[in-house]
Amino acid sequence: PPRSTLFPYTTLFRSQAAHPLTHYTGILSLQGLARLAVAEGDEGLIARVRAELLPFVRGERSFKCNFPNYLVGGNGTAYLFAQGYLPEAAAAVRRHARTMREESPRSSDGILTRPDKRGTDAVFIDAAFAVCPFLAWAGRVLHEPAWLEESYQQASRLFGLLRNPANGLLHQARGFSQPGKVTEDHWSRGNGWGLLAVTELVEALPADHPRRPEAIRLAVGLLEACLRVQDGAGLWHQEMTLESSYVETSGSGLILHALGQAILGGWMPARHRPAFERGLAAYRGYIEADGSVRNTCIGCLSPGAGSMADYVARPHARNDPHAFGPVVLAFGTAARLARSGTS
Repeated sequence: PPRSTLFPYTTLFRSQAAHPLTHYTGILSLQGLARLAVAEGDEGLIARVRAELLPFVRGERSFKCNFPNYLVGGNGTAYLFAQGYLPEAAAAVRRHARTMREESPRSSDGILTRPDKRGTDAVFIDAAFAVCPFLAWAGRVLHEPAWLEESYQQASRLFGLLRNPANGLLHQARGFSQPGKVTEDHWSRGNGWGLLAVTELVEALPADHPRRPEAIRLAVGLLEACLRVQDGAGLWHQEMTLESSYVETSGSGLILHALGQAILGGWMPARHRPAFERGLAAYRGYIEADGSVRNTCIGCLSPGAGSMADYVARPHARNDPHAFGPVVLAFGTAARLARSGTS
């Protein structure tokens, strides 16, 4: 196969050595693996992702986490179950979706947040990745319209709160550095988290669902904002509005995945295909032959005072655990797009 299509596979092997699956970065990698397996129709890959997710479904893998659906394998489990490849997950997906909706802490404006922030108004865009795809796929396959509505509401409220109206990009968080304060960043991975959530929501919503046009509007608006700050090589920087900050690969991968999904779905015009291809070519330059990935921002949640300078100063690393899921998602989507005939 073309060299670019090998990257999801080599990166999967590297990610297993670099981080545990019992961590939210592992949950992201499993989501990428589940999507890749289904897209490729590869029975061996489907068996592999089933083997990785079933211990979560059976309660044999556990870890301290901010959102209970991670304990059943997160978005990858919900997606694979919805596609008919993980029927064993029905009861566990239902249980964890109910737990998340009914018991997880919320801000005063109804946004799901971390257990250690119960009783505060601290929220962050990372939660969109954590909860929206899971609730959307669970709601669709288990015929729970309230879960589909919750998925939409979580994305809509986070976008409404964190979107900078001046440029359309998202800030990461509110209330972590001090009560009520919204961070000043336009962080690449944070915008990628938002895009991952809404593009998955658009795909999960039935074509005639009344919320789908609005979910598309949210996704398209953010994608267009990201395209306005895409650098000349085709990638995005740690602070997306400052090309003097470093190229950041996890956010770039998530944005490329979302752009490819939107072009495949027909709700972003095919004229954006060159921007996707240019970005993919530049992304390859940060991925080594053994699947190692460079220039990934380390763990980052409202660093310091949450200023733009604090985000710019946040270091990047080779083979940071956040690196791998975005590669699998982006190049898996690239393979689908290459087969689709979209031009």
